[in-house]
Amino acid sequence: MIKLKKVALFVISAAMIVSIAACGGGNTASDSSTSSEASNSQTSVQSGEKIKLKFLSLSADENRNKIREDYIKKNIVTEMPNVEIEYDLGGGGDDYANKLKTYNASGDMPDVWFSEQNLSSVVISAGNALDLATYVEKTGFDKKFTMKEVIAPDADGKIYCVQPGADQYFTPRLWYHKDIFAKYNIQVPTTFDELLKVCETLKSKGIIPISIVGKGGWTPNLHLIQTMIMAEDPQVAVDLANNKTDFSNPVVKNALGRIQQLVKVGAFAPGITNIDYGPAVEMYTSNKAAMLAMFTWELPNLEKASPDTDFMVWPTAKEGVDANAAIQYWGAPLSGYLVSSKTENPEIAAQFAMFCATQDALFYNTENKSMTALDTGIKIEGMSDLAKRNLEQFNNAKLKIPSLWSAVYNTRMSAEITTLDSNLLTGDYSPDDFIKAINPIWAKNFDK
Repeated sequence: MIKLKKVALFVISAAMIVSIAACGGGNTASDSSTSSEASNSQTSVQSGEKIKLKFLSLSADENRNKIREDYIKKNIVTEMPNVEIEYDLGGGGDDYANKLKTYNASGDMPDVWFSEQNLSSVVISAGNALDLATYVEKTGFDKKFTMKEVIAPDADGKIYCVQPGADQYFTPRLWYHKDIFAKYNIQVPTTFDELLKVCETLKSKGIIPISIVGKGGWTPNLHLIQTMIMAEDPQVAVDLANNKTDFSNPVVKNALGRIQQLVKVGAFAPGITNIDYGPAVEMYTSNKAAMLAMFTWELPNLEKASPDTDFMVWPTAKEGVDANAAIQYWGAPLSGYLVSSKTENPEIAAQFAMFCATQDALFYNTENKSMTALDTGIKIEGMSDLAKRNLEQFNNAKLKIPSLWSAVYNTRMSAEITTLDSNLLTGDYSPDDFIKAINPIWAKNFDK
């Protein structure tokens, strides 16, 4: 089951928000029991007792590690002196997902944890996530957001997740080495056919054209299929998000075919289905690959490691399509910090979750020089020219479409398409086979 709250398509020129369908939900304690538990936890703090909380954290991502070690651990001493945190480092990727699923199956959740949308929905459905609305409104945390949809409650008035709103500014880019392009006199491609020719040229020079994360079909999962759909007709991505079409749509079939074409011309590294996140990024920063398909959350790291880095707007696949008019973004309503419905200290745990979201925002504003919907009061200064151009192009896009993976797919859809995307990257799995396998799963994606 998937629960979509506040997910929206942002049409900047018309100042409109087109809401995506929402469904599902989980059970949490009643308002009266929540109020009683909150009172009990506050009494414990006032008595001087140390409140102990268990926090499950991603630990295979450089940004997450910095946030935990340099912000959360450092600042909690002064912000929440009566709280003692037990840090459970859960790794990343499948390891983290499996650990969270194990917690959920047992019902014995950590007090607070970080989660992505498709994992959050499972926990909420099991009734293991606390409704944070009371705590968010009581502290005025909801008043700190410049994009109110990031913290707005569901139709049922419940809020299960708090986040900094940084994800809403992350978009998939095609990064490239200006030096490599200049060395071989390669022009930045503006159409898909031109991109194929660039890949063929680079491969002939012994350079990997495009580095992607192939393990588990990660790059196609998170954005590449949608990127290729939007290259031909962004409206089809909107229709998928609103359950108005399926994968048999000709534009979707063409998008799958374009990925297969990239595989067949050798655009990706040999053994691509086994290449994980870190090696994929390193392949680019070490100049083994000329391009990298990756979200803008890596912008500061890429700039630091490869000063010649630039980005191109994703090439179009149909004449007349304005590549700058539409953009996809990563943010999802249930990607952030959640609290266990069974925590012994709900008010303190909720405060810690909001504290963590704030530390996230401070990290992104201070170190990444990037925007967040949560206003920390920090004026972002020293933004690089590359970051400024990235933000300008993002802001100027008239249509902003959420990532299907982060905001629309339910758990089963995510699992099934992961397998199929891995198959697609072999080059031997046809779009027709893909569509035949995924459509029955997609047909149940929005079921309650």
